[in-house]
Amino acid sequence: MKRKIQLFIIFCLAASLISIGSGCANSKRIKEEAAAAEAAKRRAEEEAAAAKKKAEAEAAAAAAKKKAEEEAAAAAAKKRAEEEAAAAAARKRADEEAAAKRLMEEQVSAFESEKIYFDYDKADLKPEAQAVLQSKAKFLDANSSYSVTIEGNCDERGTNEYNLALGERRADAAKKYLASLGISEGRITTVSYGEEKPVAAGKDESAWSQNRRDEFKLN
Repeated sequence: MKRKIQLFIIFCLAASLISIGSGCANSKRIKEEAAAAEAAKRRAEEEAAAAKKKAEAEAAAAAAKKKAEEEAAAAAAKKRAEEEAAAAAARKRADEEAAAKRLMEEQVSAFESEKIYFDYDKADLKPEAQAVLQSKAKFLDANSSYSVTIEGNCDERGTNEYNLALGERRADAAKKYLASLGISEGRITTVSYGEEKPVAAGKDESAWSQNRRDEFKLN
């Protein structure tokens, strides 16, 4: 009987030890599983954080690229606008210069085409000649870069020598009048062609009156 009791006690102790060992194993397994779960959770959180950081970086890069593209487009548009404005200004200047050139050419042509005329064997300036010279003086005063050559002419009557002298007196009369209006004599030269350069052919007063003249050439 005593032997049975001892065996029973040993059995119980063994069962208890087995139970305790099993419990320790279960506890260890639970801890290991918990640690593994915690590690998995940390990895998941780290991966999520890394994915978020990557997404934010990609978004920032995309925003920076978009901003750079917008700035480049704005700069290109500004450059085009500036180039167009510069081209328009250049065209305007060219148009203004061309218009000014045409106007000056017209004024020069008008100046040179207008002559003054004299009576037979005279070098006196008639009132209409003085009016023409006053107009020429205004042009010369406004355009100081120009000088003028006055060409004295006569009709065919008289000797060559006499007509050359008369042509010179006629050119000098115009020169003196321009000088009296404030034009420097240094800007005025004279030459006489006498009867050598008629503008009208004929042996009557109609032709002779056109040849008794001063012509004006700008230099």
